[in-house]
Amino acid sequence: MSAEGKFQAKYSDCLENFKELSYDDKNNESLCQNTVYKYYNFDKIVKKEDKDSGHRPASPDALIFKGKIIYCVEFKNSFKESVRVKGIQNKLQDGYHVLSGIFTELKLKITDYELIFCVVHKVNKPNRERRSTENSYSFSLKKYGFNEVITNDVSFFRQQFIEKIGQNLSC
Repeated sequence: MSAEGKFQAKYSDCLENFKELSYDDKNNESLCQNTVYKYYNFDKIVKKEDKDSGHRPASPDALIFKGKIIYCVEFKNSFKESVRVKGIQNKLQDGYHVLSGIFTELKLKITDYELIFCVVHKVNKPNRERRSTENSYSFSLKKYGFNEVITNDVSFFRQQFIEKIGQNLSC
């Protein structure tokens, strides 16, 4: 059985839509508005798997399966320059560790899958752009074992990333 099939069997109660997955309780708003498609709330999976309630590992918001590719998505309801590098690095490192453990438990090899980490943030207004005009940057994340790191705004996520996973939707 595929990773997606095994996750469906074990974590179907952790499926949520993009609006729920991108919800920021601090600002009481969602970065995405789509309520059609459902993906895995990785934070809920981590909470479910957490054996040590004293220290819960950081994790990305969502897991999206597309064949042999697994997208780990972190939604940041802030502008690019406000995204904390250390927080993203912790989510990536801890999330990878938890995902590796789950794969071992499900008798899967994480190395059989391509892992892509995505950081999705608010669209910068032209006058807010303080860094390079480059559309994406990686927060020095490649060293954590992911095959690719995509860091871009929600507009890019709607147009480009959704095309990669083969679904046409508005985030």
